[in-house]
Amino acid sequence: MTLIADGSVHLLSLDKRTLYAEDDGWQCELEDGSRVGLGIVFEAVDLTTSLGLEEEYPFVVEAAIVPRPEALDGEVVLEVSEEESPSRERLIFDVYRHYRGVPINIDALQPARASCGASAFVADQIVRPEKTASGQMIEVRHFRSVEDALAFTREFYVFISPIVFEFLDYLLDQPLGRGTGRDMIRRLAKGR
Repeated sequence: MTLIADGSVHLLSLDKRTLYAEDDGWQCELEDGSRVGLGIVFEAVDLTTSLGLEEEYPFVVEAAIVPRPEALDGEVVLEVSEEESPSRERLIFDVYRHYRGVPINIDALQPARASCGASAFVADQIVRPEKTASGQMIEVRHFRSVEDALAFTREFYVFISPIVFEFLDYLLDQPLGRGTGRDMIRRLAKGR
């Protein structure tokens, strides 16, 4: 299903707990001068199944930047797709499931506690401090249900997501285990 978030950001539903947003202006430039169109996948993750925790507010939203389907290398498409001619939504979902994309902390765009007054009406949520792998303390929104997490994503995260692309170079230059975010985008778009 295609939804229009604000006239320029297009929103696609990939499955019951995953959304994808894109805008024609969201792109990066690779070292060879080529431009790669980008989008953001938002997934409502249930901590009770992924971490085995019993929670009243078990859902968090994880976000990752991925190349738009039109920018994907043909070999990548063949590698991730189980269908001969996958739909656009299926291809985005398959690439995300296989490669995960370049992770972003969407709550870092506007501190969770700073926006709760304006955003709390959108979904049942609480904000908790959490320690990242690097030892940094961050605030993370937790939602009571997948529906609350996706409602918040549609009404708030998608609305503020263009801010990500204002500091895209910084995000893509961060290490991701094997290379940087830019290396991942290049691999997915150029196959190298």
